[in-house]
Amino acid sequence: MGAVFWMVLVACTFDSTSQALHLSGSWNSNDFYVFLAKFGFQKTDPKELEKTQGFIFGNITATGSSNRTNLLTLVVVDSEYFLEFYGNSTLPSEHACPVMFNKLDTIAFDYICKPNGMEDFLRKVPCPRHSFCVDEDDPNNVVKGYQFTYKVRDVQRPRFWYLSFVACNRDTTKRECAWQSSKDVSVSIDYDIWLVNGDPSMKGLNPFEHQFSFEFHNVFEIHLIAGILCIAIFLLWLYAFSSQKHLTTWLFSASLCGEIFSIFLTLTHVCIYAVNGVGAEWLNHLGKLLNLATECLFVLLLLLLAKGLGITTDQFKWKSLMVSLWAAYTLLSVFLYVWNLVEIESIISNTPEWQSWPGYAMLAFRLIVMVLFLLQLRHTYGNTDREDLSFVAHFGAFSLVWFSYLPALALITTQVSPLWRYKTILSISYAVDILAYAVLVHLFWPAKSILILVEGERPLQMYDLEITGLLDDMQETTLFNQEEMEMDNLAEGSTVLPESETSSSKQSNGPRDGSNGHAVGNGSAVRRNGSATHTNGGVVPFHDDPDSDMENSGL
Repeated sequence: MGAVFWMVLVACTFDSTSQALHLSGSWNSNDFYVFLAKFGFQKTDPKELEKTQGFIFGNITATGSSNRTNLLTLVVVDSEYFLEFYGNSTLPSEHACPVMFNKLDTIAFDYICKPNGMEDFLRKVPCPRHSFCVDEDDPNNVVKGYQFTYKVRDVQRPRFWYLSFVACNRDTTKRECAWQSSKDVSVSIDYDIWLVNGDPSMKGLNPFEHQFSFEFHNVFEIHLIAGILCIAIFLLWLYAFSSQKHLTTWLFSASLCGEIFSIFLTLTHVCIYAVNGVGAEWLNHLGKLLNLATECLFVLLLLLLAKGLGITTDQFKWKSLMVSLWAAYTLLSVFLYVWNLVEIESIISNTPEWQSWPGYAMLAFRLIVMVLFLLQLRHTYGNTDREDLSFVAHFGAFSLVWFSYLPALALITTQVSPLWRYKTILSISYAVDILAYAVLVHLFWPAKSILILVEGERPLQMYDLEITGLLDDMQETTLFNQEEMEMDNLAEGSTVLPESETSSSKQSNGPRDGSNGHAVGNGSAVRRNGSATHTNGGVVPFHDDPDSDMENSGL
């Protein structure tokens, strides 16, 4: 039920249009301002201008049968101008418009008021029905079937661009062309907007980059490679898991399966996104939540192993402590995920997810869990047999790297451009997780861990002993013990006394200690060189020849 609650919360609070390249919906000017999307356009290659420049195109018309036009403004600007523009949107609407457009007026083009403007940032909307927007002076530059088109060119570097609607328009009846609010006019519009990298007619050249913001370029390849590696590790793990069923190996299997399934869900969303520009957001969120749950389950596995489960004990103790700690870590992780979905400021300002109060709390709690892990591992190390210390040492070393990589990654990504940050985090996270899975498979491999993980009920199979090298050791030990027994028998046989001496010794001294070569007890004997020495004080001849035995018996 808890998982369902969080899923419902995510679905209700997340605005899917803010992340999609295909934007569609309705808006009313009573809201004054709405932020639509942030999109990263790639660097433009002058030699392949049409293939590499960005395009923003679509239709914006009044809702229903209304014929109102040019009362609102569509604003498309880069980060240099957007932050000031967006920051002033919180002012009262009657004062906000002149302040918001103060900096934009120095460079934005307007065919009536700013004919010398250098940048094509603005469009008057809604556009006339079945016609181009009034700012489109050259119909040849408009993508066929749409009312407006922006062409984004930047030959220096990739850059984020921001789309917004604002209830402001110019008063063209006066010479000053002052900006005024149109909030009270109450105009509703329907919009359908596309954002792409490259000419829309060349979509098939690279479908996994054409319709993706620049920071998501190559993520399909990253997910695909990670999925293939995880599947390969899982196939290897199946052999090791089949020979050792244990709580820890079950948890590890669940973590590995969860990782593979989460990658599959994310890949499915990416493929759908490449086709329609929207994707299946519920699959994307489900994949991320599953990946988050997998990470938390992996933390639980590491804590249990650090406690010695399967190493020094087979009893699942400390349930309350482990479950409480794991639940706190899981809830905090989910809270951070939901926070990042609904926090629009971090999207606009490109603030890393870890540079927020939930992010700081998450990193601090992870460090606390790491310290607890090390303390428990130290205790387990002290109670572990010498032959198992290698397993514990290697396990502790790799686990420490896994716990500490996230704080290090959070620090490193603060120095990485937001255009490359997501890909950097995704690649490093996958690399560390896959390495952790590979190391655990290596440590859990039967040749190394079959005597460490407690099984109790299943005897060791001959093949398991052979692959561990234990069978040869056992054979050598058996041969050594047989040789030692023969040497002991030789030593005992060399001290057997003659008949007369044995009888006199028996009569004079009584029973003697077996350490002097005499057998102590009733009916016990040491056979050596054809005679048997009995402890009743006499020696009875013994011959291997059956005929001699019959003669001695009088038969």
